[in-house]
Amino acid sequence: SKARIQEFVRGHFYGHLDFNLDKTLFLFIAGRYEFSNKGADIFLEALARLNYLLRVNHSEVTIIAFFIMPARTNNFNVETLKGQAVRKQLWDTAHTVKEHFGKKLYESLLVGQLPDVSKMLDKEDFTMMKRAIFATQRQCLPPICSHNMLEDSSDPILNCIRRIGLFNSAQDRVKVIFHPEFLSSTSPLLPMDYEEFVRGCHLGVFPS
Repeated sequence: SKARIQEFVRGHFYGHLDFNLDKTLFLFIAGRYEFSNKGADIFLEALARLNYLLRVNHSEVTIIAFFIMPARTNNFNVETLKGQAVRKQLWDTAHTVKEHFGKKLYESLLVGQLPDVSKMLDKEDFTMMKRAIFATQRQCLPPICSHNMLEDSSDPILNCIRRIGLFNSAQDRVKVIFHPEFLSSTSPLLPMDYEEFVRGCHLGVFPS
């Protein structure tokens, strides 16, 4: 379950994946969208202070905080879907290059020779990898919200995030992902049900 969340994070933060996933903690808050009753306001304020402490202490730990609270949306965010498509494209490229490499390695072993590693990848492989790397270039920051919100300007969570300044920038050690929909194993974005998701996270925060 943790590995599946990591895969989602790889796609969501493509082009800005400058943190170590092995040193990343997944936190979450979930439930009905009651900003104060459920304690989302307290959680966000705590995350802002935690971000400050991690930054001034030059910590290598990164926190990714998920807000799983359903709100009115009109579909997935295009940038979020693109992130998962880019991640899959990179995986497919790596798999293709691995197949080419494996075939040459196999042929070399068949004739009883240790392979010349410098000749295992040809020009076509490098061109394919360069194209894949070029696709990961991104001008904008990773999105805060995974969906298009119908009431973006008046949304309590988004307005609080704007006020405290947690925008998923490279300097932030705390990253935020607002998923305004209940989790589902049939989702094209994060195909996990709630129980799986909980097992993959390090800590659930319920200040209510």
